[in-house]
Amino acid sequence: MFFTRKTVGLAVGILALSGIALAAPESKPIPSMELARSLIDAEQFEQAVAVLKQLDASDANTSAQIDLLFGRIYLAIGKPAKALGFFEEASFASMDGEAEAYLGLAEADLALGDLAKARRNAALALKSDPDLIAAHLVLARADQRIGKAAEAAARLRQLQRDRENSEDVAIILARFLAQQDGPTAGIAELERFVRQVPTSAGAYDALGQLLWATGRKVDAVQARDTARQLYLDRGQTGRSEAMAAWIKAVDPQGKWKAQEATVEEPVKPIQPELQRPTPPKEAPPPKAQPRPPVEAAPALPPPPRKVTQAVALAQPEPFPFAPGSPIMTGSGVVLEGGRQIITNRHVVEGITTLYVRNGTGHVRKARIAKVSNEDDLALLEIEKPFPEGAVTPISDIVQPTAGRAAIVMGYPLISLLGDEQPALTEGIVAKAAGLGNDPNTFQMTTKINKGNSGGPVFDKRGHLLGVAVGKTDTAGIYQKSGTLMEDMNIGIKGGRILAFLGKTAAAESAPPEMSLEDLYQQMLPRAVLIVGQK
Repeated sequence: MFFTRKTVGLAVGILALSGIALAAPESKPIPSMELARSLIDAEQFEQAVAVLKQLDASDANTSAQIDLLFGRIYLAIGKPAKALGFFEEASFASMDGEAEAYLGLAEADLALGDLAKARRNAALALKSDPDLIAAHLVLARADQRIGKAAEAAARLRQLQRDRENSEDVAIILARFLAQQDGPTAGIAELERFVRQVPTSAGAYDALGQLLWATGRKVDAVQARDTARQLYLDRGQTGRSEAMAAWIKAVDPQGKWKAQEATVEEPVKPIQPELQRPTPPKEAPPPKAQPRPPVEAAPALPPPPRKVTQAVALAQPEPFPFAPGSPIMTGSGVVLEGGRQIITNRHVVEGITTLYVRNGTGHVRKARIAKVSNEDDLALLEIEKPFPEGAVTPISDIVQPTAGRAAIVMGYPLISLLGDEQPALTEGIVAKAAGLGNDPNTFQMTTKINKGNSGGPVFDKRGHLLGVAVGKTDTAGIYQKSGTLMEDMNIGIKGGRILAFLGKTAAAESAPPEMSLEDLYQQMLPRAVLIVGQK
């Protein structure tokens, strides 16, 4: 749904329905665009809406500026689809804020998972204003999401040099380093930044998240308590209250906040996911009767695939878990029919309450329908199918071959990267057999992290080669043998998935290869985040 410059009153009504009260500022200052902007920056959205109501929108430029600010409000409250309509309307007008309109479109597109449009609009924003740092960040985040690590790193490092005191650049760079090199690298970057800019609330907030992910709970609580006070000083009461609620959930007695050296853990902390089992460090002894790999059986060619454009919800549906409660997470892929999901067995072992959410934001309650005693596989069943297009046809499940593109899609490190949409990581199939020449797994150069377990491994034609399961314990191998080696990541073959499902392989189709952006858009509704509690 799109909004016009003439529908500000309607927009205000919609905001009210969204839970934003239309309260007037207490001091009743003279309405101005600058005042509205400052209120939005301080996350005082109720007052900002009241000010925008009073502005004279008869002038086209002023009307377009009002559209921009309503778009920013919708982005801030997590409704990018509605924000998109306002930014679209503003971009049609001839005005001074053209770059800001294209930036808003780019940020909304990125939030909705349309990376190609996000890139185009970010490029248009930079054409109007080459120094618009937020547009560069959109491009870097789009690169990061589809696994273009070198391009994202180069852009972020250049931004760091150009804007050394930018909080946004520091946070995005730290999260990127955490994903590529581990949380310690991200922590070091943020610690350096807060020494340089000690009033950066966002940097302290992100630092606390990274510290928590590494188990440094006392330091994490202290960092986020600092963020709470700095947010309050900025007038960002919403974020300050969110920090206070988190601290109360994980440290109800206030012991960590009080900087005690040794404390008893008051509650069980949120955990990113069940620990992924590492593949064996040495080749297993030969089996008397090893299971042969599943061979493709002759079959009729599959019918032409139907490609449905993914339509993301205006706001991802929330999981029904209380803040601060312990959760386990992993990834999975939706199968033909829309009610079954393949993941790893270790992701759901011991779980009693399960929910899944796909990349377009739809949440479904799930149950464990079947687990494999031979492979690390589990089949989940959801109560209600996902919308059309959110499925992987059985005919698209194929066997991996060496040299083939291997693109992992899933939800790694959600405490650092967010859980709204999946991320891609690109590599190749290094060997069509696993460690010890296991015929049921394969090796790939594609990097995976905690949270990728059970996530799909696609090629560039959209075939499902298998699911991610783990990676070699390089530190353990070095300690035991003194041998340094690169990470080798392991997947379970598509053939084993078919055997688990009781299906036979179809003749492999050969649709054209897709760009990473197109692959991401097509597979967005198929990749799911799995969240459970014991």
